[in-house]
Amino acid sequence: CELKLFQTQSIRTEAFFVSGKGGSGKSHLVNKCGDFLSTQGWLVVGEKFDRGLEHNSQDIVCSLFNKIVKKLIKLKDGNLQDSEYSQRAANALSESLDAARLCSLVEYLPSIRDLISDAEFDANPSNTIESNLSHWKLVYLLTRFINALLKLGRPMVLVLDDFQWAEAL
Repeated sequence: CELKLFQTQSIRTEAFFVSGKGGSGKSHLVNKCGDFLSTQGWLVVGEKFDRGLEHNSQDIVCSLFNKIVKKLIKLKDGNLQDSEYSQRAANALSESLDAARLCSLVEYLPSIRDLISDAEFDANPSNTIESNLSHWKLVYLLTRFINALLKLGRPMVLVLDDFQWAEAL
């Protein structure tokens, strides 16, 4: 089995599902692939739904996106290429999401304040955070968030482990 990695100039998204019996090593396989892809410059983040635990699927998805932001913050202190990517990502998010939308996302992605300068948040004329975003507005903002990052050309893998335990979003 050979794994070939390639990049295209256009934004391309794909989804794949790993299925099998419990205990067959699905999570281990995905983690090993993620570790390898990370060494190749991919941005890899994951989150897990737990069986039988009381959780809100929206919280799990937002946690996944907050982990993306934390990775971007960590890249600031990396090599020159990573540091520049982190800054380009912060700029792309600021351009894609105006100050009011950024303020709305802070409640769900608190780390975003550490990535993007406070000046961006202060630019919100009302300086208010919209609490309890509607489901569809949150989906819209997270879609803009991910599209802004994908346009930068760095490949990304988002893992939602044990997705079968998620309730309807």
